[in-house]
Amino acid sequence: MSSLENPDCFSCDFKNHEVLHCANPETIEAINSTKAFQTFPKGSYLYRAGEEAPGFFFIKQGLVRSYREGSHGKQQTFHLRKSGDWIGFRESISGNPYFHHALAVENTEACFVEKAIIESLIQNDTQFQKDVFRQIAKEWKEAEEQIVSLGTKQVHEKLAEIILVLDDAQGSRNEIDLKVTRDVLASFIGTQTETLVRALSDLKARQFISVEKNRISILNREALCSLSHL
Repeated sequence: MSSLENPDCFSCDFKNHEVLHCANPETIEAINSTKAFQTFPKGSYLYRAGEEAPGFFFIKQGLVRSYREGSHGKQQTFHLRKSGDWIGFRESISGNPYFHHALAVENTEACFVEKAIIESLIQNDTQFQKDVFRQIAKEWKEAEEQIVSLGTKQVHEKLAEIILVLDDAQGSRNEIDLKVTRDVLASFIGTQTETLVRALSDLKARQFISVEKNRISILNREALCSLSHL
């Protein structure tokens, strides 16, 4: 991890982010002048579970995996956060330690925002306060949807969903450069690696996707959407 010169929030591609688009210029300037811009090489951690949460990260570029480890070392992936997403936000606002590990799946650039500045802005900008609450509600909804998905969807349905999520994270090109291992994909949908490989082969046989080494091509997006119930 390294720190670089801060990019300007006012010229950022994500200045119209759903939480920032209604914030007044003074609020954006406060974030702009206090944030820390950092880079994380592939395989490095933004933070680890159990560490104090002094703030959160806004991902400017890259892909970050959020996961936990069980008592026997088995990993469960919860989220893949892409450019434009926030990570560690809920813990920094609640005052709790980070609940997940946050691992850079590819070279990642992120802006770190201290919770003290956010707490101050919440008090002084009522519109920003509303948008922060919307962000928290969004994360709650995502957590609930994942619980429902893990509990009710079959492996093929969950695999179709994660393929679409990965494609969205890489710009909806219908071409996915698989930056995580099949073991990680299996942990994301809560199954064994062997079962995941069979499901990939099945979707390939149905001509929903094609698979070549570390690349998945979407051949029938409509079929994947229908299968995943997205």
